Amino acid sequence: MKQKWMKGTLIVLITLLAFELGGAFYEWIVVASQWSSYPPQSFSILQGEYALPLDSFWMPLHMVAQFVIVLSLILCWKDKQRRKFMLILVGLYIALRVPTFMYFIPELEFFRTTSTDTAWSQGMQDRADRWVLLSIGRTAIIAVSYVLAWMALSVSTLQTKVRLDNENVVGVN
Repeated sequence: MKQKWMKGTLIVLITLLAFELGGAFYEWIVVASQWSSYPPQSFSILQGEYALPLDSFWMPLHMVAQFVIVLSLILCWKDKQRRKFMLILVGLYIALRVPTFMYFIPELEFFRTTSTDTAWSQGMQDRADRWVLLSIGRTAIIAVSYVLAWMALSVSTLQTKVRLDNENVVGVN
């Protein structure tokens, strides 16, 4: 029964990380390319009554993903191989979240509150471009976490296949 919970939780985790990965690509390719195109005028997409509600997607998704990551780690703890993958995943997720709170969220808030009536400047353009470029690193971390979650799920399948193959080889002799 615990195996089913563990596998089910890993499948939910993979699904959540897939949403994060898809959202990160969408934000990078579609959203950030628009708001960073000609700052501060292009910041209007982040401001006002009809601003894109980025928090409505990211906040609940990260909260649920964080809970499922911890639950997956707990359920995988006794399985040494899965635990290894999950600990790396936890470390990567922390490496994702710390800069998000320390840099990305405050910087995005700056873009949301900067007057769009201000003239374009190279400094502002560089600041927006830096945010977008560094955000690609976050997408890479999510992608690696996604692969690690798949690897954690695949461990038992691989171990069972190897064990069955070894039993078949022993049975043939």
